[in-house]
Amino acid sequence: MKYKLLGLAAAAVMLLCALVASAAESEAGTSRYHQHLEMPLPAGECGCDGSELCTHLPIIRIETGGQYIPGEVIRDEESDETLGFTTAVDGGEDIIVTIETVETEGVWHHASDEADLTSLAAFRIRGNSSRNFPKKNYRLELVADETRTENRELPLLGMNPDNDWALHGPFLDKTLLRNYMWMNISAEIMGYAPEVRFCEVLLDGEYQGVYVLMETVKEDDYRVNLSDYEAGAGAYSYLLEMDGVAPGETGTGDGTEAVAESYTLYTHQMEFDEFYTTMFCIRYPQAENLTEEVIEYIQNDVSRVERGLYSADMVTGQYDYEQEIDVDSFVDYYILQEFLAVNDAFSRSTYLYRDLRGTLHIGPVWDYNNVLNNFFHEFSRAGFLLENRGWYGRLMTDEDFVERVISRYRQLRRGILSDEYLDSYIDDVVEFLGPAIERNDAVWGWSYDPNLLERYQRREPDADETLEEANPSSYEDAVGRMKGYMFSRAAWLDEHIEDLRQYCHRSRNATQWLE
Repeated sequence: MKYKLLGLAAAAVMLLCALVASAAESEAGTSRYHQHLEMPLPAGECGCDGSELCTHLPIIRIETGGQYIPGEVIRDEESDETLGFTTAVDGGEDIIVTIETVETEGVWHHASDEADLTSLAAFRIRGNSSRNFPKKNYRLELVADETRTENRELPLLGMNPDNDWALHGPFLDKTLLRNYMWMNISAEIMGYAPEVRFCEVLLDGEYQGVYVLMETVKEDDYRVNLSDYEAGAGAYSYLLEMDGVAPGETGTGDGTEAVAESYTLYTHQMEFDEFYTTMFCIRYPQAENLTEEVIEYIQNDVSRVERGLYSADMVTGQYDYEQEIDVDSFVDYYILQEFLAVNDAFSRSTYLYRDLRGTLHIGPVWDYNNVLNNFFHEFSRAGFLLENRGWYGRLMTDEDFVERVISRYRQLRRGILSDEYLDSYIDDVVEFLGPAIERNDAVWGWSYDPNLLERYQRREPDADETLEEANPSSYEDAVGRMKGYMFSRAAWLDEHIEDLRQYCHRSRNATQWLE
């Protein structure tokens, strides 16, 4: 593969024009920062001797002082069931580390350069299935000192200042692109998604490869901006995450102290099995403010919406759901999840929020690592995923909602979701990353051989293919597979999007119409 750091100007102009056009046609258009288009590149070649890391990308250096990093998966040797996660030597869930960034734009960066930003941070391994990967994902919470009594907010890699960050290390996603690309495009469509920046990471001086620094989903002026909590107010803004909760637990163990036991939970409309039940985990108000009154308010508010959606009035057109939910957000979320074939949509990593000043929104989006057939097994290019899942099974009974989905899909396919735009976007991000891809492969390229990986770290073959056929053999192969699936998935949706009308037809919902 031939990479270039220069010569992106023409492509950048073309893509920026496409973004402007897309924003104009999108009611939620934003001024999203796309790093590969807007980050100034160094002029000319670097004059260093090449004895250390030299990159056009920002560098993040993390020093643990030799401490063990907690958060590894603990498995039962016989059943292979996940029992929990490792802790630090002192029993804590994280350790205090030093984080430094080298990020001045328009210059070459080196491993030994003076830091632009420095902070202490609480640090641990994060994720679900990704905890099994050799290349780890990390959670960073910036703190003022080792007592952790005060958070520290910094504008890491040019993003808005905050203390809470996710450091995503693509491993199963051999393209390195999915979270970066689709967070950016989702923001152009829906109005907000976590900001993302490519970087290269050094952990205790050892090169770890290409990472994506990401904002986490939280209530904040720069993220999900909700009205402030006021004790005893009687009504509250809230942020929820749909996640799997084990029997007997009251949260996910990730900072959640309570779940909203709403109508769909006790009427068994949520997904569940013997290990986990999908529940609405309360992410805001914060744990210390989750009194019985606050939890009850959130449960009642969500339940009121759900009772309307699951009533006969929904299919007979007598429930005015537009008074309760932000329909545009539900339409855009649906299209993105179907287009990308997101297996966990409206089940895991799904957020909803309501501000006292408005209706219930779905979003922001989160966790695109497995989209576009980057799952542990082959994902079909055909078929709808959400037509019978959760609230969408009910929204699809409404003709107006279905027509809005079809119309919006056609509009987006003429712009930001067109084959031409997406193809160019991928090519230009690959070109922007340039030699960083080769450096990443120098560390992790061994993983192109699936025989060297455990089953939690690779794609498993279908009956008609070998292990090698199921997994990409090179970076170029990985990008080609992603493009191929994306274009064929889009072609199927182009042909079948009008088939969604079957779900709102009277004949399908005849029983409730008769009621």
